[in-house]
Amino acid sequence: IDYGRIFQFENYDRTRKRVLAQTMLAPVAVGTRITIVIKAVPMQIAAELPNAVAQGEVVRKPLTIFGLHQYEHQMSIANFTVTRSTEYNEPVRSKDELIMMSGFRRFVVRPIYSQHTPRGSNNVHKFERFLQPGRRTVATVYAPIHFSKTPCLLFKANETAVAAAADGATTTTTTTSLSLVATGQFHDQDPTRIISKRIVLTGYPYKVYKKSSVIRHMFFNADDVQWFKPVQLHTKYGRIGHIKESLG
Repeated sequence: IDYGRIFQFENYDRTRKRVLAQTMLAPVAVGTRITIVIKAVPMQIAAELPNAVAQGEVVRKPLTIFGLHQYEHQMSIANFTVTRSTEYNEPVRSKDELIMMSGFRRFVVRPIYSQHTPRGSNNVHKFERFLQPGRRTVATVYAPIHFSKTPCLLFKANETAVAAAADGATTTTTTTSLSLVATGQFHDQDPTRIISKRIVLTGYPYKVYKKSSVIRHMFFNADDVQWFKPVQLHTKYGRIGHIKESLG
């Protein structure tokens, strides 16, 4: 998903109130028992489901019926507050591939973790390299738009190879199991959330003048120099300055 193509609201809170208010005007009230008739069902599915239920078998793909509010089919940036499971002992890094279950939805995500701090004037929050145990953390992912405080679960997929021998031949099959990593709920739909990451730049002084110096091996291409030009630099002894130009 390209960040430039995500859906962004001018005022999310106002849109959320308007969309939820439209739900109250639906022809069927919440809590009403209804009968749903599904048309154009494939013959194979229609023949398999009743037999599986009648024989007491487990249907691995249950039939799920759901409805979406306006805009909930669009993709955007979603923030979830999650707490790491005490039963999962492996390290969980930012951008590790996980499986998220949010309500009836299930999708693969690569969350970026940040501290769960109040939103200030700049909406800047500190980046977390790992999902820390014992505290709430905000996980930012590409996800469909949410308008309710939907609970979520984060799973890690584990693949295990199983070898079986039959008729003198050995076959290897792969089974996938899910380990619960974290639990939480939807926090907000804010693509403008800024996650700051501290970077330490190191280099070797080549020439030192009265008001400037030449540093080697800090950057290896001119594009990086242009990128970090606006950033204020300071040394471990308190000297402050800016990058002037690239000499390479």
